[in-house]
Amino acid sequence: MLRVTSKLLAWSALAALLWGSPAWSEQGAESAVIEEIIVTGTKRELSSQDVPISLTAISEQQLAKQFRQDILAIGELTPSVAFGRVPSFRAITGGIRGTGQNAILVTQDLSVAILVDEFGLSHVQSQWVELFDIERIEVYRGPQGTLFGKSATGGAISMITKRPVMNEYSADVSLRWGQHAGGDSSASGNLTKIEAAVNIPLIEDTLALRAVALLDHDQGAFTDDKSTGDPDNRLIGVMGGPLPPELDSIPLSGNGKKINGVDVFSSKIKLLWTPTDNYEAYFMWTHTDDDSDTPQSVNESTQTQLATLLGFPGIGLTGGDVYQTARGTDCFGEAFCIPSNGKINSDLIQLHQSLTTGPLTWKLLLGRFEMDEIQPNSFLGEGYPFINGSRNTKREENQIELRVASDFDGPLNFVAGFAWSDAEVDLSTYSSSQFQSLLSLRDPAIMFNPDGTLALNSVVVTDPSASGAAQDRDTIALYADATFEVTERLRFTAGVRYTDDEKEFFRRTQSGGPCTALTPVLDEVIVNGECLDSRSTALSRVGGGFEPADADPFNLPLPDSAFGIAATAKESWDEVTYRFVVNYDVNDSAMVYASYATGFIPGGFTETCSAVETCIPFDSETNKNFEVGFKGDFLDNTLRVNGAVFFTEYEDIVRAQVLPFTDAFGRPGQQTVNINAGVSDLFGVETEVTWQATPNLRLDLFVGYLDHEYDEFELTGVADFCETGAMPGDPVDLSCLNVPFTPEWKFGASATYEHPFLGGSLEWNTSFAHTDESETSVFNSENSQHMERDLWDANVTYYSPDERWRVAAYVKNITDDRYRIAGNSIGALWVNTFWGNPRQFGFEFSASL
Repeated sequence: MLRVTSKLLAWSALAALLWGSPAWSEQGAESAVIEEIIVTGTKRELSSQDVPISLTAISEQQLAKQFRQDILAIGELTPSVAFGRVPSFRAITGGIRGTGQNAILVTQDLSVAILVDEFGLSHVQSQWVELFDIERIEVYRGPQGTLFGKSATGGAISMITKRPVMNEYSADVSLRWGQHAGGDSSASGNLTKIEAAVNIPLIEDTLALRAVALLDHDQGAFTDDKSTGDPDNRLIGVMGGPLPPELDSIPLSGNGKKINGVDVFSSKIKLLWTPTDNYEAYFMWTHTDDDSDTPQSVNESTQTQLATLLGFPGIGLTGGDVYQTARGTDCFGEAFCIPSNGKINSDLIQLHQSLTTGPLTWKLLLGRFEMDEIQPNSFLGEGYPFINGSRNTKREENQIELRVASDFDGPLNFVAGFAWSDAEVDLSTYSSSQFQSLLSLRDPAIMFNPDGTLALNSVVVTDPSASGAAQDRDTIALYADATFEVTERLRFTAGVRYTDDEKEFFRRTQSGGPCTALTPVLDEVIVNGECLDSRSTALSRVGGGFEPADADPFNLPLPDSAFGIAATAKESWDEVTYRFVVNYDVNDSAMVYASYATGFIPGGFTETCSAVETCIPFDSETNKNFEVGFKGDFLDNTLRVNGAVFFTEYEDIVRAQVLPFTDAFGRPGQQTVNINAGVSDLFGVETEVTWQATPNLRLDLFVGYLDHEYDEFELTGVADFCETGAMPGDPVDLSCLNVPFTPEWKFGASATYEHPFLGGSLEWNTSFAHTDESETSVFNSENSQHMERDLWDANVTYYSPDERWRVAAYVKNITDDRYRIAGNSIGALWVNTFWGNPRQFGFEFSASL
């Protein structure tokens, strides 16, 4: 039934486009024009066609045709955007124009600034926003260090939500039901979405209220039913005996239920107050409860990795379905419980004030963001929990911006401002390591228990360990951006921004605290005459009857002295970013421009450092971009063609480096730290075309091409991928590797056709988006790539005669393309990945009162 419905809807959409009613197509041909979208990302209200920047403005109507709520929808509508998700977490990865990170680090700054009503979200967890109540989305490509500040080397995405409307009662409701295929089996997961909004005028011409609520529920397309490929291989041939009961009884497969589901409730309350003609105050409060399943990864380990050698091969070796995975079963209370959902609570409170005095408009933007997050996971995707962990984060951030914009009659206009922010983040992590239990004896002198089973150290399964990190930062910035009209057609723009960013970092990790009365004899190690606890970070060391279930999700119960490393560091970075733009109006509806712009990602600290000497800062990553572009409306504003050619150089690129270290017991280990590793050069071309062919037929097209190569890229202590013959200890040239998040080709097209039907109208839409394969791993590791994909969608919508209600049917991913959107290779241990949704179809009903 699903395949029949998909094909019928797709072919019907194409038939409607080819054989639509000629009479309807001729009606009002002279009045069919492309809508103008006003954008505000340049701190001034301008038509998107008048902004000399590579910019895609996505309207509410365009976004509605995506029939999805997450931020990944933006990637299907724009060139040069390569978004994915961090494996095992509800967080985004990737970026714009060959930038992006593939990590869950809470201290990591990103390459794309994402703003919701001008509040900046600069970390991967909070950037996973729900797309609802959206008026428009503005996607700025290329470095935006002057207008948007730090962490915008790839670009910026500004989301503008709907404002209250004065003197108007209105109510809107939208109900969606859908279903997506459940892998190769007949099982499928249902999804529902309910969105409601109400607008209430409280005081005529003075005060209005808008309230919005979203309920988004999705059972998920993945099934908890992966069986271990070779359960009898777990160390049996290596150590010569069966597992002890406490390890052998751990299930090897899941329970067959749907997992990786979504369960989100979000609400917005907005008040707009306009007591005078020249002043307004706009208050917004957004609250989100996200109880979604923590995304469970898929095991794609290779033949030589440890997971496979221990009897847990990846799906590529077992022939399993990509939507088959499994989840571990550890549960130690709220702080660490794998079977339960993750838990993310956030509140964003904003107050915008605007005052116009003659030709000057002053704006004061105040915002505060709070987020509590519990993200548990059994990373590998096996019923036997190879490794379990929970990353629990508290984040608080305040932002203040004061700016003034001019509207002079003369040739010069400007915007200038001051911005300040402070952000605090605390990370507490809990983990248990079952694979470690398969590799270590409880007592090196005893191999077998009295019952003949292996004397493995199962305590690492039942006694979780803890670690943590924290960062406090303060940022100040001053900026100015001015445009001078040299002639009626020629304009020159220059902007500059000074940013000072200060971070204080704290890291707690590694065992090696002094022995206490709670230290078992087997864990006592004498080092330089001192007794150290080899598992001093275990929760059993808290004592006093404390159980793992008593642990606070956000406050580690162990003192700093329990950790082998308790490192504190402080550093600041300052940067001047700037831009120069020249644009010339070829005629009243077309312009050409040339620009030079810079951006930067502030330096920082790596929360995964494991030694005092490596918990040190790395420097800022910078880039500069030269671009020439064209924007034009033709054929009486029915054809829009925008394009750009650009060259970008990234310097002091931040890359993850695996470094050796020796712990307090003299044992060698590995740690991952960020370092500045080189330079890359990017050449690209982007084109966007919109054609309102008739009043009822619209065609959209975008094409992006990227050629990105390392000019310099050197690391030490890594494999010699490029065959340079480096000696041990020498820097290794890695410039032959592909730069992550750079699909060579990305293009898409859509067609929308509308015609009369049953007194109302029927709108048919079909779209196609292609993205080439791109790397996510610095070392281009096997099975970690974003896969090439071709996504074909279709939908049909009936609008009532008075357009007060509509009903739609849709199909996404008609061809049921299977594609990886996340990958993380943990060296010689394993590869865990995540896959995009299979085919999905559904219905949506919307009404306005």
